[in-house]
Amino acid sequence: MTALSNYIIRSQVPIGENPKLPKYRSNIGIIQGWVSIFVNLLLFIFKLLFGFMSNSIALISDAFHTLSDMASSGVVVFGFKMSSKPADKEHPFGHGRAETIAALTISILIGFTGLEFIKSSISRLYSAVDINVSGVVIFVVIITVLLKEILARLSYNLGSKINSDTLKADALHHRSDMWSSLLVLIAFVGVWLGYPKMDAFMALCVAAMMIYSAYDIARSAIDDLLGKPVDKETIDTIKSLAKGIEGVHSVHDILVHRYGAHRFISLHIEIAEGLSPEEMHNIADSVEKLLSDKMDADVVTHVDPVTLEGEEISIVKEIIAKIVTKFELLTDIQDLRIVKNHKVESILFQVPVPMEFNEKDSFRKKCSEELNLNYPDCHIIIEYKSQLIMR
Repeated sequence: MTALSNYIIRSQVPIGENPKLPKYRSNIGIIQGWVSIFVNLLLFIFKLLFGFMSNSIALISDAFHTLSDMASSGVVVFGFKMSSKPADKEHPFGHGRAETIAALTISILIGFTGLEFIKSSISRLYSAVDINVSGVVIFVVIITVLLKEILARLSYNLGSKINSDTLKADALHHRSDMWSSLLVLIAFVGVWLGYPKMDAFMALCVAAMMIYSAYDIARSAIDDLLGKPVDKETIDTIKSLAKGIEGVHSVHDILVHRYGAHRFISLHIEIAEGLSPEEMHNIADSVEKLLSDKMDADVVTHVDPVTLEGEEISIVKEIIAKIVTKFELLTDIQDLRIVKNHKVESILFQVPVPMEFNEKDSFRKKCSEELNLNYPDCHIIIEYKSQLIMR
């Protein structure tokens, strides 16, 4: 399937261009959606036809599972078409989250179809029904298994290449249909061996798989809509790129919001406090341009002037680091500034802490005691920033 997914990408993306860019990924997603719709329509017709011919509730339920696949692929096409629309007055951040809504809609379709077939299968368990198994019917199911696995791999490969959760969700749907078709084969073997109830039992299993697939897809889509944290790899990439700009000492408070393929990034960069406002502004601009080019994102940078030189800086950092370790915070302080005239008058810094951290007063007291031993009457100002600490 890698060869086929590469062919689709080459047909839409010029050599050297990134397929994850919005102007390319939408077309790739739409092509995959139409391929799925066409294949699923053919499979639905054959499954339904032979399902009625054999009187198999398992095969009929599998046919409608395939129909829900076709509907979900239609939602995929709609989602990509919507997400490719540019920002407008009503949607200043674009329409990228239409993809996520499409994935959520897919899960609802799958879930309701599964519930309906649970009812039908239970009813079939309590009624005597003759089921006709033939070589042609078995052949149709085997072809279905092969085609659905091909579609699943194609969808997942393309989803990985263009970073689309919607295509990955569609791949899960195809794969669940593949497994349900395997269950139909098991049902036919059971019927052939003289256990006609096996058809209804396998139909129940198919329905259960559909409901589980719906739950898995919905959970991921809802996480995206509610704003799940970005992965550590992305955070590390942003830090590495920003710190590559001359003058950037450290990076923190990184926020990433996704709207489909497009990202909005905000971050704080620490710069030596002695620089002029113009120099700080130029450094911030360089960070924004680099991140925008490398990550296809809108970037906003906040500058934090910090103390980087002076005989006190190493002493203060060492004292605070020991206290941070004692409280098991597993993080570094941020925005450290030392204000002095003839002596150190104030020490200011921020401490990222886990959301459940409840020892702020004890931490503040310990820092004040230890720092005042070296700098009597120094004013200690600590700002806590509750956040998800990535370890």
